[in-house]
Amino acid sequence: MSEQDKSAKYGLRKTADGYQVDAKSLLDSVGGIQGLIETTLPGFLYVLSYSIFRNLELSIAVVVISVIGLTVRHVIKKRPWTQLIGSLIGVGVAVYLTLRPGGQAEDYYVKDFWINGAYGAVLLLSIAVRFPLIGVIVGLLTNQGLQWRKVPKKLRYFDLVTLLWVGLFGVRLAVELPLYFAGEVVTLGFVKLVLGLPFYLTMIWVSWLLLRRVVRAELDGNLD
Repeated sequence: MSEQDKSAKYGLRKTADGYQVDAKSLLDSVGGIQGLIETTLPGFLYVLSYSIFRNLELSIAVVVISVIGLTVRHVIKKRPWTQLIGSLIGVGVAVYLTLRPGGQAEDYYVKDFWINGAYGAVLLLSIAVRFPLIGVIVGLLTNQGLQWRKVPKKLRYFDLVTLLWVGLFGVRLAVELPLYFAGEVVTLGFVKLVLGLPFYLTMIWVSWLLLRRVVRAELDGNLD
């Protein structure tokens, strides 16, 4: 993966002066409009169809049809498969958990709880061992490596931003799990849409506001 591709993955656009975050770079981080549709459409159609018909099998059928349509469109446009594969696996696991013996409508979202818990735990662990993951990522993108660890101020700074991302995953779990256990499928579905990509992209923007001094080439990563 090229440096440009790596920076785009995290919502950054490489410029002559370093890096920049704007609406286009944020959209690029989720694969553009096409990636945005592929990521959000199945979940949106699931909760929408279930809220209208309250029929699990019908809602799953709508999801499957939408995934087939997205896949065909992806092939026709000859787009890279990286983004779509992740979406296909995610939808496949969600459908299996929902339709397995004893499965319920709200089980469509179970995998996301494990994902959020795992991401949050890894990020928290990285802070505990003094290798905050956001600092590691920024170090790779700016060719600083792990030099920032030698500067206590930078280490604290990356601890803070990494902790904010722990908060993102923690908020998702704190809000969504009670809805899951209460069987509030429709409310859970729409809440997940709000706390999904919009929340994720907002956090990238907030992180950029905090980190932009670090990733500006002319400052050579100094925070002073």
